[in-house]
Amino acid sequence: MGEGKRLVLCVVTGLGLAAGILGGAASAHAQTEEDLKVLEMFYEDKDLVVTPSRDPKPISEVAENITVVTAREIEAINAHTLADVLNTITGVQIDLRGGPGTQSTPAIQGSNPFHVLVMIDGVAQNFLVNNSADVGAIPVQQIERIEIIKGPASSSWGSFLGGIINVITKSPNDERSAAGLVSTSFGERFTGDHRVELAGTVGGNGYYIHAGKLHSDGLLPNNQFDGNRAYGKFQRELQDGGSLQWTLGYSGGSRGDQEDFRADLSSRNRFDNLFSTLSFAYPVTERIDLDLALRSSWKQQDRVDSQISSGSELLQLSVDELTYGGSAKLTWREKAHHLAFGADFDRGDVEETTSVVGIPAAVVSPSLTKWALFANDTIAVGNLTVIPGVRYDHTSTNGDFASPSLGVTYALGEHTVLRGSVARGFNIPPLLFTSGDGLTTAPSPGLKVEKVLAYQAGFETTLFKYFWLKSTFFRHDISDALRATLLPNGQFQISNQSKQRRQGVEVEVKTIPLYNTSLAAGYAYVDARNRDTDEQLFDVARHTFNLALQYDDRNGLRGTLTGHYIRWNAESINQAKFTPVIWDLNLAKRLFKGGGTDAEVFFTAHNLFNGSQYLIDSLKNPRRWFEGGVRFRF
Repeated sequence: MGEGKRLVLCVVTGLGLAAGILGGAASAHAQTEEDLKVLEMFYEDKDLVVTPSRDPKPISEVAENITVVTAREIEAINAHTLADVLNTITGVQIDLRGGPGTQSTPAIQGSNPFHVLVMIDGVAQNFLVNNSADVGAIPVQQIERIEIIKGPASSSWGSFLGGIINVITKSPNDERSAAGLVSTSFGERFTGDHRVELAGTVGGNGYYIHAGKLHSDGLLPNNQFDGNRAYGKFQRELQDGGSLQWTLGYSGGSRGDQEDFRADLSSRNRFDNLFSTLSFAYPVTERIDLDLALRSSWKQQDRVDSQISSGSELLQLSVDELTYGGSAKLTWREKAHHLAFGADFDRGDVEETTSVVGIPAAVVSPSLTKWALFANDTIAVGNLTVIPGVRYDHTSTNGDFASPSLGVTYALGEHTVLRGSVARGFNIPPLLFTSGDGLTTAPSPGLKVEKVLAYQAGFETTLFKYFWLKSTFFRHDISDALRATLLPNGQFQISNQSKQRRQGVEVEVKTIPLYNTSLAAGYAYVDARNRDTDEQLFDVARHTFNLALQYDDRNGLRGTLTGHYIRWNAESINQAKFTPVIWDLNLAKRLFKGGGTDAEVFFTAHNLFNGSQYLIDSLKNPRRWFEGGVRFRF
């Protein structure tokens, strides 16, 4: 399929679930002052979330374990990609190796990366062929907030039993006709991140536009990156109270994936990701809102593996995916109820070509069609909130599945919220496992979805005078888990042969500012085992620590010292290494402010003490390196 045709399909098909949801933000049910009192000191603008039930509601009425990250927090750590942000989140595990732009996939509470759904404007960023999302390729400038659900959310979103990472993009500036930002940074090995954004509203038409470029010659051998990104959002407020919104996003580039000298192997890849959304939000009555959404995405990746000693190419892999779909949702509010129900439809077509030296190229063209019906209610009675939900999914590849859930929250006065939930979830296997690749992986047409029964319980409180405390206990029992078997012909075949359990605890603490300084700390423990043999599962992050010391004098001087430690349950052959905490220092100083403009300089020192934390010794993390730049707002 030609690139022009792909572009037309993406533009015409348009939109996204979350775009439609956000367009209907006005549909959030009214909050009392008591709702907003709960933890408001620590949440600030985070008190309404859309991801748990697909419509805005107070975070105090959310039973799931959820974390919200704002644009301000992203800027404070001078993040380049989504991977940089997720690396700071308690309960999210990233094997963050290499420099900016390095290929990275997230895990949540010890899950497999192909159990985690990553969305931008409601458009899945996961490849169908392997179910994984490359968060190292997702830029951050257009991000307004990130909502992360830890654990299955199948009653709202369907497949992906590990969790949801929902990226919500910035909206047009409704107070000015034109406001923007220009930012540029430079670091070692010609590392540079250059961005520009513009937003405003003219005659009832709003717009947000972002463009940028990220480049590095590589902080490690064969670790270079060169990528471009662009994003646009346009919305129109209708006279009858409705709204239309269209978005278009692109990211693409080329990079090296380091060198494995033991295997005498070097890899490089090229990627392109184009997605578009079109949404319509309309208030049918004072209590009923309608949201309609269309979405489309085109993803392509080309990978080449070469022999280091000779330089000759050994393997070429090309993946081309086109997906499109739509959603319809009605939201009804009546006294204590806040009910959202609707339907989803998605179709994806894949073409994968694998070529190995001396073997004819193998081409497979699998597809996936799925549709679903869902309903989620939030019933608030006094201090008690009950959140029932259910969803029915049909897939063309792996059968049907029903996902019920039940959550409860209870407010103990103004300072403490108790949470508990039980949910049944599932995960559609990657298309590569079901259809095979015609070369290394044999097809498994009878493959079933993985299933999970998940329990979570926790609390968060500001009962203590100077700090906020949150703790969550979780247990995920997985059945029909996927396992690979080596066949006599040398191919691997995937089957549903395993039962697994992931259980553990998360603890987070944040203090109020004292002399403009605050502290945040988080710890996650995960025990992942085979339920049949009680053996521990390998390559799971067993212990993760995150620390942040923040200074902000509110007059233009900011500083953030972040620390990260992760200890994987790695196999000895990996030669993994886990030295003490890796520390990053981020500083920013305002140069001037006035007349609607301001400028600041910023500086980052990465890995201050040359720590080593990596799961595989052929994919190491960079040593200490520095970068700095300037931001200008107008």
